Amino acid sequence: MKKIFLALTLLLAVSCSQDPLEPIIVTIDIPENLKIEGLTGIKTESVIVESEVRMNVKLPYTGVYRIKIRDIENNLVSQEKITANEGDNLLKVYVNTLPKSSYKLELTNDIHKVLGIETIVVN
Repeated sequence: MKKIFLALTLLLAVSCSQDPLEPIIVTIDIPENLKIEGLTGIKTESVIVESEVRMNVKLPYTGVYRIKIRDIENNLVSQEKITANEGDNLLKVYVNTLPKSSYKLELTNDIHKVLGIETIVVN
């Protein structure tokens, strides 16, 4: 009986002495050319792109969003569903399979409300 009592006492003492978990905060260094002043938006590194384009999407809250690519006739060419964090998020969009043309990158929330638009030219 003493062994069980001693084991329980030791277990209780060890479990009570642990520090509480602290949240991990991740910060991202946003390049100057990708900074967005407002609370929400999308900004590409370059208008003229070849195989990929780096961009920043700034979001009002953590959740599910979509990056859509539309052609010059506003037809949906591609879309990607993403889960992203509140604030700045650095992403890459690969465009090497798209024909040379102008496109719109749209940032929408999960119910397709447009939060930002950028134009790119695939070269």
